Amino acid sequence: MLGTLAIFERGSHGKLSLRWDWTAIPLVLIGLTLGLQFWKTLWHAQQYNTASSKARLKAISIFLGLVALVSFAYPIRYVQSTRRGEVLWGLGLAIFVLSGFGFLIWKTIQWVNANEPQDDHSEPADHP
Repeated sequence: MLGTLAIFERGSHGKLSLRWDWTAIPLVLIGLTLGLQFWKTLWHAQQYNTASSKARLKAISIFLGLVALVSFAYPIRYVQSTRRGEVLWGLGLAIFVLSGFGFLIWKTIQWVNANEPQDDHSEPADHP
């Protein structure tokens, strides 16, 4: 997502266009490093399950969320002002729909896991 900050520009007639710029390479490498750090932090939090590892995971998740939001929203400034409302409406609708699907997936996982035995309990025997 960081690489997009370097390649978007306002082209001829005010339209959004992409152009190659060497600054995209370091931004992509920074994004790769941040992504790897996120996964390392996530695996550490799952393995050790301490308050400090959870706090670190929360902090890096918030930071990466903000970076992604800014990287995603930055090119919107190149959209023509007459079309900006339509683009923002479409983005809002996409966020709403994707959030709905995410909620359905989460509820499905909860429903499937509801019948699973706890880790420290054995499964009850079947009675004919």
